[in-house]
Formats: sequence, structure tokens, C-alpha cells
Amino acid sequence: MTVGPINPLNGFPVWYKDQNGLRLMLNTDPNDPFSLITPADLPNPGQPVAFPGNFPSEAFYFIADAEMEFGNVEARLVLALEGAFVNEVPVDGEQIVFGRVRIRVEGLQPGATYTVMHPYGIDEFVADQDGEINFTEDIGGMDGGNFELALNSRVFPFISWDSNIPPAAPAGYIGDPNELHEVAGSLMIDPVTNQPLNIFRIEGPGIGIGSPFQSTTPGYNPDNTIETRLFSLAGKISTISGVDVPRTTYTQSTTEHTLDVFAESDVGPQTIEVTGEGINPTILQGENGLYFARVNYVGDTPPATVTVTNVSDNPPSVKESIPTDFITAIANYNNETKILTVTASSSDEINPVTLTVLDFGMGEIEIPAGGVLELSTIMVPASITIQSTAGGTQTIPITVSGSNNPPVGVRANAGADQTVLINTTVELDGSGSTGPITSYQWTQTEGEPVNLLNANEVIAAFVAPDVETTLTFSLTVEGDGGPSTDIVVVRVLNSAQQPIANGGGNQIVQQGAVVALAGSATGEVTSYLWEQVGGPPVQLTNPNTPTASFTFPREFSTLTFRFTVSGPGGSSSDEVQISTRPDSLTVTRAEFRTRDTEWRISGTSTVLGAKMTIHIGNSLSGNILAEVSTDALGEWQYRVGPSTVQPDGTRAISIQSSSGGTLVNVPINVRN
Repeated sequence: MTVGPINPLNGFPVWYKDQNGLRLMLNTDPNDPFSLITPADLPNPGQPVAFPGNFPSEAFYFIADAEMEFGNVEARLVLALEGAFVNEVPVDGEQIVFGRVRIRVEGLQPGATYTVMHPYGIDEFVADQDGEINFTEDIGGMDGGNFELALNSRVFPFISWDSNIPPAAPAGYIGDPNELHEVAGSLMIDPVTNQPLNIFRIEGPGIGIGSPFQSTTPGYNPDNTIETRLFSLAGKISTISGVDVPRTTYTQSTTEHTLDVFAESDVGPQTIEVTGEGINPTILQGENGLYFARVNYVGDTPPATVTVTNVSDNPPSVKESIPTDFITAIANYNNETKILTVTASSSDEINPVTLTVLDFGMGEIEIPAGGVLELSTIMVPASITIQSTAGGTQTIPITVSGSNNPPVGVRANAGADQTVLINTTVELDGSGSTGPITSYQWTQTEGEPVNLLNANEVIAAFVAPDVETTLTFSLTVEGDGGPSTDIVVVRVLNSAQQPIANGGGNQIVQQGAVVALAGSATGEVTSYLWEQVGGPPVQLTNPNTPTASFTFPREFSTLTFRFTVSGPGGSSSDEVQISTRPDSLTVTRAEFRTRDTEWRISGTSTVLGAKMTIHIGNSLSGNILAEVSTDALGEWQYRVGPSTVQPDGTRAISIQSSSGGTLVNVPINVRN
């Protein structure tokens, strides 16, 4: 499976090709009865298609649709390779292509399990409380570009009309979407018949009783199975291969004026030609989709543009390309001198050209005229990009020379200073020390002498003197990069006041905000601890200090925290509550299209990541249409069609946010 060159007229791939070699193009012709595009889909219906001002918001390389309806059961299957735009409106750079598998079934037994079989899979679902299956799988590049990602979807190879069953598909198409027909081409195998699964079938409790779509396939229970072999199918076969020009570079010196032209197309014999001012028309050499030519040009500068044409296509496919210089460069970082050396040159040896290393944390840096740049730095990226004023760019990896960096040495950590009472047992804890430690040594350096136990261990101990005093101890650790020493001070008191904790006042904050918990205490305090004791769990930062912090969840809730302080005289705790305000909501679009039963609803929330529940009707007690979340800009949207749910008599929707905000009785624009 492959994706074709980009069409310069609309920015979409010229074609997608399946594993059988079938190429389908994006059909945007409103006058083509097989395209599914009508003049009403254009902003200016009476004018020709033109990108982007008069272009449909969606079109198809391939679409297959199958439906079954009887009694309360309605079932629809949509299989498609669709071209659209990130924000619906045609904008260059926002083109997207995705493969879609959509299954909609209603009228089932709630909670029952059903198996849905189709040309691209066998899927199992549990009907929801309304007895429905609502499944959509869209796979592709949804942020604009990345057209190869659609190849990961399930809609390959393309199915087409079964050629063994008349009538034949219209010439140049895989089928006529206006006429139901049996299909062929599925690679899936029916688990009962061991035949290709060119069918739409649903198997489950009681679904087939009395249905005109009861299964006639041997091995299936007709009372539990409905199926159809008839599909509405659209797809136009691409008759052109197209052409892409990934690179056109020039070399210019006192003895040479040449262009290097690189082109790509489909595999198979292609005739690709390059033309332009000051050059002789030249056929590119190559095969298997890769083509190249080196041509001379006349003049002191290369042509402003060249035209690359696939003359094998009918009509010929054309791409314009701007020649740029080619940058030759190497970069090396010396780990001893900490010098990054960049050596670069342009293929233009006649005209003055400036080469610049683009910013990798040091700003843009111009390479001197001699072509060698030396930078003293400890910032070393994996690669750098060099840009030329003649249009060329080149990204190169950085090689490294010189000695290794020294290993991390040992580092002593004697623990936090302490306050203790007389005649109590005190521990000195060096477990916070790091590195490849081979030995520990505790030594008293100041204060009333004490008897140190386990002075050569990670944790040493002693009994505090029976007088008030201040003791100082050093911890020395040995190992690679050592020795390392740290100091700890121990205050010995005759008595100590019990500490009293104060967690600060209750707060009301914004959802998603960083919240500071500011505690304080009276009396002798040796340790602090913040703990969450209520509300949705959050991650506390610096919980062992008077001032901790956390990020409030993006939901409407109240959190409770306990602040505990401890010291020689005991401990005490205090609790504080942090609550929030509901988010503010807007609805920027609320539309239902009756022509294709499609919902288009969008809006904003002041809380990023909040989940919107959309209810049908003028109150929050209405049936739920959908649940969607806001994006990184606080925007959300719901776009689904065809939909089995339609507006009720109020022609309104109501919105409830997981962050507490509500909007009720929002009017719906119902249009054709």
C-alpha cells in the first residue's frame, strides 16, 4: 500500500494504492454522478471547483455503505478513505486523510453481545442501555499532512463491484454509488464458510426473527443473524501517476552551471521531463518511482523555477520547483576542549552566500566567510541545521571526539539537623549519600562528648547528654571521586514546647491552577508533613516542608489536606479545604444537517481538558447525545454523521461540564 504524490491543485495526495495495485483518486467533481459531491457542497455552487475558496469540506477516495432496516432494527456500515480538513474549512496545510470504519445499529437487546462482520473485520460489541451500537474508528493524520498514516487503517485493499455479477462497474470507477451491488476483494475470511467476507452481517440474540435480511448463508442461524451483500460503492480509478519534486539544487562555479533534479512518481514506466529558462528540455532517468537528471543552465544565476512534468499522464502532471544551493557540511564536538566545530560550504561559488547555523539554544549563528565556525559550549545537540541565503538547508549529525566524561563521584549526606531532648537515643542517618560508596565514617567534631555506636555504618547512634548543648558530627564517605564530607548539627534541650500546627485558611481556586499550601507552627518543630485526606487524589510537591503545592484537578470538587508538625515535645495536626469554581461555557456552533443526519456542535470552556456532556432538549435531564473533552485551547467539538439521533421538538441542546459549568436550552440550527 502506498500514497501518491501531492496534487499541486489542492494539497491532497493524487492517489492511494492498495496491495492489488488499484489506485483511487480524490473525486471532488460536483458534476460527476459517481463522486458523492454536489454543487451544494461548494461555497459558490455555480462556480468551478477551486482550492481553497470553492472547495468541498470533505471528499472521498473510497466509500462503501451498506444498510439494513426492519421493525425497530436499523443498521448501517460505512467504510471510507476520506479527505477533509482539520477545522472543516478548506485551508492549505490543514488537509487530512483518514480511513474510517463506522458501525451504527439500534433496536438491539440492551446488554446483549453482537458480532458484526464486514469486509474489513469481525468486531464484537455489547449493546448499550438503549440497545444501540455506535462505533467509529478513524485512523490517519488528523493534524494536517502525515498522509501515510491513513495506510494504517483497515480499509485496504479496496473492495469493488463483483465483476462476476452484472452489470459491470462504470468504466473508470469501482462502482456506482447510486446502485446497490454485491462486492468483491475482502481479505477477511468468513469463520463458518471459509469464504471471503464480502458481506455486512450482524449475529446476536433474536436479531433475525421476521427480518427480510435473515441470513441465507449455510451454517448461520437465521433467527440470530441478519446480513446483506448489497453495498453502495464509490471510488474513481486514478489514470495518472503524478509527480513530486523533493529536491532541485544547483552548482555554480567558474567552470560549472548545473542543476540536479530529483523526482518521485509511481512505480512502472514513466516519462518525466524537466524544462525551464536557460535549460534544454531533458528526460529524467530512473525506475521504480525514483527519477533524476543533471542538466546545464545558461546564465549567471540558475532559473528562478523549473517545471517537472510527467508527460506519461493524461493530462500531464506538472510540478514547479525552485532551485536552491546545496550545502556540504560536517560538525564535530571535542569533549576535551568543549569546542563545536562546524565546517560548511555552498554549491554556489560565484555569488556571495551566507550560511547560518539555526538556533539550538544559542541563537542563530553565522558561519564566517572561511566556512569554519568554532563554538565553546557544553550544549551539544544530536544534529544541527544550516540554512543558506540561496535557499538551501541541510541537517547533519554531530560527531564526537575526545575523552569520556568522568563518572559521578561519591557525595556525603549526613541528614537534616535535629533537635532532641536530653538522655534520648539519637540516630545519625547517612542513607541520603550517593555514588559508588565503599566506606562510611562518623566523627564528633564539637560539643559535649558522646559515645558513638556503629560509627563505620550508614546509620550511627548515641545517647544525648544530660545537659543542654549543641553537638556537631561529620560524615565522610569514600569511593570513586571521593572522599566527600557533610556536617549535621544536633541541638540537645532539657525540655521542649509541644508544636501547634496551622495549615492556613481554606481556599477557592481555579481548576487546573497550581495551589500553594502554606503551613506554620509554634513551638519546637523538627518535621513537617502534608497529607491529602479527601477529594480526588493529587500529587503533592514538597510535602515534607511548611509550603507544599499541587495542581487542582480539572473537575468541580473539594480537596482536604492535613498538615502535621512534630518535634521533641510531640506533634499536632490541622486540616484545610481547597475548593473551586465551575467553569464558564460557550457554544459557538449547534447545527444538525437533515440531508446526511450530521451533528456539528462546538464550543469552549475556561477549563482545559474538561469533559462536556451534550443532552438532547432544553434541560440537563434529556437523553445524552455525546461526551467530548476540551483540547489544549479550551475548545471542544462534536461532529458525527450519519447519526441515528435527531433533535427533539424543542430543537435545543443542553451542556453539562465535568468542571461544574452548565448551559441549557441552546437553540439548534436545523438545516438541509
